[in-house]
Amino acid sequence: MDMGLLGRTAVVTGGNSNIGRGIVLALAAEGANVVIAARDQAAGERVREQALAAGAKNAVFHSVDVVDRAQVGQMVVAVEERFGAVDLLVNNVGGNVAFAYFVESDPDTWRRDIDLNFTGTLNCAHAVLPGMINRASGRIVNIGSTAGLIGDPTLAVYSAMKGAVHTFTKILAKEVGPHGITVNAVAPYGTLPDDWANDVSAGSRWHADGVIAKRENSGDSPSIGRRTVLERQTATPREIAAAVVYLASDAAAFVTGQILAVEGGALLA
Repeated sequence: MDMGLLGRTAVVTGGNSNIGRGIVLALAAEGANVVIAARDQAAGERVREQALAAGAKNAVFHSVDVVDRAQVGQMVVAVEERFGAVDLLVNNVGGNVAFAYFVESDPDTWRRDIDLNFTGTLNCAHAVLPGMINRASGRIVNIGSTAGLIGDPTLAVYSAMKGAVHTFTKILAKEVGPHGITVNAVAPYGTLPDDWANDVSAGSRWHADGVIAKRENSGDSPSIGRRTVLERQTATPREIAAAVVYLASDAAAFVTGQILAVEGGALLA
């Protein structure tokens, strides 16, 4: 099915790992120009090569910390100079830096969770919108979480920030809709990397040195998992990516301000 993305330029933040990698490869298969905006260059270059093999018209890695507004601005300028426009922004960067009940949490982690899950989304959207408004065209897809819909224990600030991403999505859709721009979000449930050894970046919480591995090894943290209504209890990156491709496509031109949950029915209980 032709999703109308051939030759369009997509910036995917955190595109070098897990969900972000899946999104990059799905957009590449549609013939898009893909920009992998992330910090780990080795992982980014690896995904860039995979994207070209998957069919990307062009694929580039751009080293950027999305929490730094100046770096984000420089990245957007570079992309617009090379490709002429940012047609699609996927705000994928996110994650938690620790697990703890809020009353026991370290306040130093709060700001890091806020920046990782929300500040970067604001920075990137703010940077691409002037160009999109000028062209009266554009797509923004934010990656939220089911945690932002129902809340996860030991992830109070992370859940709150994903909820903020969802609300920001709706408000921004109202503001920029008259300019021909759609803004939507995808809210995944637990999504495991295809290959834990090779498909995660150094900064990923799924990395061997990441917060999830440390949590699993500690053996003293309560489970935050929920049962789905399906045989399988976790999603794959390609399933999240399929939702992003739809929302970025011409088929979703009349869809905006929506939070599309990809969660296997985990929230039905």
